[in-house]
Amino acid sequence: MLHIERHEGVVVWTIDRPAAKNALDHATIAALAEALEEARHDARVRAVILTGAGQTFVSGGDLRELREKNSREEAERFSDLGWHLCHAMTEVPFPVLCALPGPAIGGGAELAMACDIRIADARAKLSFKQVRMGVTTAWGTAARLVASVSAGTAARLLYAGHELTAEEARTLGLVDEVTEDGRALETAMAWAGDIARGSPSAIAEMKRLVRAAMAPAHDVRALERKVFTDTWCSADHQEAVEAFFERRPARWSVKP
Repeated sequence: MLHIERHEGVVVWTIDRPAAKNALDHATIAALAEALEEARHDARVRAVILTGAGQTFVSGGDLRELREKNSREEAERFSDLGWHLCHAMTEVPFPVLCALPGPAIGGGAELAMACDIRIADARAKLSFKQVRMGVTTAWGTAARLVASVSAGTAARLLYAGHELTAEEARTLGLVDEVTEDGRALETAMAWAGDIARGSPSAIAEMKRLVRAAMAPAHDVRALERKVFTDTWCSADHQEAVEAFFERRPARWSVKP
């Protein structure tokens, strides 16, 4: 479920799926895309804040929904849904801020990285743990990480699935502010209010400049889509999903 609250020039989107720790299913991704398209055509919107209900931002993809979706077509569809959402977030003419009340894991970390600004509660954690599930990133995140930190740091985060504390993420520049627990959304509202006082057209152009400066030297989308689909359909991913539900370590296949 997605809750939408409208304030003076600022819209707050709250992902609220407590039973799934705010995990992303197809319906939630579609709701976010619809809300983004609506905001794009609303001249009153100066900034959007994306957050999660409770003490979690997004715990990843919803494995209960995705468990049986093993075909290449389904993997490509899930990859494309998330990629189009994250790409659209970078293209809208207003900033998208992310308020992290707690962990952003896997797809949640990918979604957070697509935002312009990230503010985190001290208890928040950031983890690109896709390899622990036998898959790759799918939504443009590898390129965004390399653009944000050194290639070596991006490699360590993506290869090892290391879990960053909020302070570690801030040190690396992946989080822009760390607040006391329960204050991230309040701080994001204050920052969005500051943004809303500027010229909308100038801010839109400034966002274009910032995004252009971060753009990768070459387009890796086609490769990302292929390797995500390949790994999603692999025996290792199916083993990781079953291990998740059986609460045991995954038993990886031997690389040929």
